[in-house]
Amino acid sequence: MENMHMKGDYIVLEISPKAYSLESVYAAAYVFLDRAYVILDGDAKNRIIVKLKPKSKESPKQLGHQFFNELINYSDYIKRAKETKKVRETLLQRALITNNPNVIDFSDLFFEDKPDSLDNTEPLEKEEKNAGKDKDNP
Repeated sequence: MENMHMKGDYIVLEISPKAYSLESVYAAAYVFLDRAYVILDGDAKNRIIVKLKPKSKESPKQLGHQFFNELINYSDYIKRAKETKKVRETLLQRALITNNPNVIDFSDLFFEDKPDSLDNTEPLEKEEKNAGKDKDNP
């Protein structure tokens, strides 16, 4: 591959910013921190250079191929995250709003006649008095 070549005990990857965003390069590089020493260089507008030196016996060339796979993975992830940003924000807003009982008036859902307060015991007291009168007058 033209964009991947060995230099001593590490591999140099040349990445076009037209194909992959700098954000994708950072995300892919982060994944490799436990497996390789990662050096980022170059110009974010023209050419990004990534140098990978394995921390173990892993092949530098294999690391290079895997790095490009991660670039594709994160490029797609970032693209989809941007495309679905509004949907995720809307879902989060709805979830937060519905968890605040002060925002929504639920009385419309449960009562045909809207009581002034839920502690309105006056009608109940009248019914109890009327029930007592019926027992006294058979």
